[in-house]
Amino acid sequence: MIQMQKERREEHERKTRENWLQTHQGKLCMEFYEKFQEYKKYLETRPWAWKTEWGAPVEFTEHKLFELGLREIQRQKEEREERDRRNLQKAQLAARCEHVHDDGQRCGCPRVKGAKLCYMHQRIEEARALKLDLGPMEDPDSIQVGIKRLQKAIIDETLSEKQIRQLTNLFHIATWNVTRMRFANREVEE
Repeated sequence: MIQMQKERREEHERKTRENWLQTHQGKLCMEFYEKFQEYKKYLETRPWAWKTEWGAPVEFTEHKLFELGLREIQRQKEEREERDRRNLQKAQLAARCEHVHDDGQRCGCPRVKGAKLCYMHQRIEEARALKLDLGPMEDPDSIQVGIKRLQKAIIDETLSEKQIRQLTNLFHIATWNVTRMRFANREVEE
């Protein structure tokens, strides 16, 4: 639902921008922006152009307006960088999922607010079978543990032949799929 709202909002903003660019003011603004960028590049490649032919700094109103624009762009860039830095710090301090993979590594994803697991591991936990838990089957180690649990269930004769065939097919799918998925920042060795 949130993703759909985000896509609708982005589509609305895109259409609004396209319509605005077709207006007289939109065309003038884009022309101004393009000339601003052109003048900026010109000055970057010709540092002497910041001064008049007599060596004094350019003091014309138009040039001062350009310098003011450059300072404002720099100020906004610094604000964005500071905001991004603070957000990254918050993200790094966020509580992490308590799921431990079969290889001993902890999941590195942020956990769901008010829960102990991340969104993905919480969903795996909700999908856990009541009769036979084969584990998450999220990496080669957990698949191997699941195979051992299935082996035990077969030996103990707790499953029907049909259930065994269906579970065997699920293991084939999990084995094929495990090389194509990534959880958190763990890399699957190929």
